[in-house]
Amino acid sequence: MAGPSLLFDSNVFYAAIGISSDHLHKDAEIATRLMELAQKHDCPLYLAQATADDINRATDPKLRTASTLYMKQWKTLGDVPLTDEFLTSAGYEGELSESDKVDARILATLNANAADFLVTQDRRLRQHANQAGLGDRTLSITSAIELLQQLFETAPFDVPTLEELKGYQLDVRDPIFDSLKSDYPGFDEWFSKVQKEHRDCYVVRSPDGSQLDAIAILKIEEDRPYDLSGRVLKICTFKVADHATGAKRGELLLKAIFNYARSKDVESIYVEVLPIYDTLIGFLETFGFVDRGITKAPMPGQDPEVVLVKQLRPPTIPGTLAPLDVHKLYGPGSLLLRDVFVVPIRPVWHDILFPEARPSDQLPFAPLPAGNALIKAYLTRSAITKLTPGATLLFYRSQDAQAITAVGVVDDLFRSSDPNELRRFVGLRTVYTASEIEELTASGKERVLAIRFRHDRVLENPWPLDELITRRIVSAAPQTIQQVTDQGALTWIAGEVNARL
Repeated sequence: MAGPSLLFDSNVFYAAIGISSDHLHKDAEIATRLMELAQKHDCPLYLAQATADDINRATDPKLRTASTLYMKQWKTLGDVPLTDEFLTSAGYEGELSESDKVDARILATLNANAADFLVTQDRRLRQHANQAGLGDRTLSITSAIELLQQLFETAPFDVPTLEELKGYQLDVRDPIFDSLKSDYPGFDEWFSKVQKEHRDCYVVRSPDGSQLDAIAILKIEEDRPYDLSGRVLKICTFKVADHATGAKRGELLLKAIFNYARSKDVESIYVEVLPIYDTLIGFLETFGFVDRGITKAPMPGQDPEVVLVKQLRPPTIPGTLAPLDVHKLYGPGSLLLRDVFVVPIRPVWHDILFPEARPSDQLPFAPLPAGNALIKAYLTRSAITKLTPGATLLFYRSQDAQAITAVGVVDDLFRSSDPNELRRFVGLRTVYTASEIEELTASGKERVLAIRFRHDRVLENPWPLDELITRRIVSAAPQTIQQVTDQGALTWIAGEVNARL
């Protein structure tokens, strides 16, 4: 069974062959690990024609000569026409720079399904990929390693776990703060306040514990900045280190922040972001942060910061908002119930998708990327056709608990009998390995349904089977996805999750 095909951009190519203009490439070690995994699992490796052209234009003649020789060992894919429609969807406007032209051609090659995934360390390229709907198929080197490990490796591998700290427990010398020190004059004075005020922080450490891979620093503000409603939470710092953009670390941090905000009865969350960090802005907008057109007065020599706001309480009258829009803008933790479905899930898959819902008497384990994610994926052979984006999913843990334990909202759906297409759609968001996806599609006739859904909550008190039967949510232990149609059952569900019908 061949692994997914990978398309490398020029920087990842340079890292893979271990060279740069004046020394060993800084990403050579992790790129070598990716190459080992790709070769071990028969993953085809490609360069786009745009990447080949970019490499051939290298200004350093020694780098250009060496790269050209290495490039002969790789397969280069032909160009794909660039349409105005695609450029617009990817966020490219006006006259493109040479760099943007290269990036757009690479993304067009990915969009044409010439390869399954693009591997790049370029944050701007990943941002354009997100805008084009290719975000889950555009990976950092670390993400690509984790994808192949999840698909093929049976031995445990390093995945991030969250740790809660106070500000005084942070080490200002950690490399994750280097860019903040250069971006923000007065960093040292501000960091001293973080320590003295014992601000709440969430961190993700590197596998060896030597440095931080990700960090969020929080502050409850009582003076209602920017005329925001209710109790306000400021995200003072939100950063994932460039080397660690894998395993959904950003989503893991954001999930913790949303849980923290709900526990503190926060109504508004805001963050101030320099416009150069457009990847972060795009990421936050995916989860309901909105640019209100507010800007913070600039510091000397800098552009004004963009102020992004997330509301956690929907308006009393939701108006024309669809259920998916309500959840995106105000969730997790805010639901508009229209169509509700019960989804049975075996304990082994449940533990991976919802690690925080594992029974307390089980041994601890490090969650896989799908467990960290705010957007997850579930595969099923169910022939159900009534599922649509915005539908509410009630996950029923079968076998041992026999109870509904978690809630999600459908984000997107895809049906296929091609395992490669399914892998592209779910990426790191699923619990399934490559062999399990192959098994699901083994007949070649059954079209497997991939459900991408937004995490809403894990129920503090699960709903047991006898309660579900009494409330007419189900008539017996569910064996496949089924819709809840009884109006009394829907009313009871809405009351339990504080949702509107």
